[in-house]
Amino acid sequence: MGLLTMQHLDAEVCFYGLWMQDAAVSFDDEPAQDAPFGSVSGARLVMHSAGHTHTAGLRAEVWGDVPPQLPGPWEQQAEARVDVPSGRLQLWTYTAMTMDEIALGVTCGTWRVRVYVTGRGRVRELAQHDVPEGVEQYVVQFWPA
Repeated sequence: MGLLTMQHLDAEVCFYGLWMQDAAVSFDDEPAQDAPFGSVSGARLVMHSAGHTHTAGLRAEVWGDVPPQLPGPWEQQAEARVDVPSGRLQLWTYTAMTMDEIALGVTCGTWRVRVYVTGRGRVRELAQHDVPEGVEQYVVQFWPA
């Protein structure tokens, strides 16, 4: 089935926090600041950033089957299973959520997800002096579990 959809989003990061969760699921807590990259808790996927405050680029891909591994130099990568009953995800940071949604196209599903990131070392350095944009880049691939 191949690649079904692709979205590009700006991911606002505050206090190093960055995660996505099902748009219809409410959590009473935020993920711990030391939560490992790519960790999952039900309907939440944690990707914490290396920069304190900045805007990261994020490309979300929805696949009909297992996508190929992306070549690259990636600073980190993780693979997990995440519950997305609504079929929609929102990006969150410690101060707010984004208004943009990642639409997976199917409701009531569990998805496999692979997350890649680059630019972590550079954004860690730059965010100490400025509010960089687009230095840290994420690619998140979803496919049915």
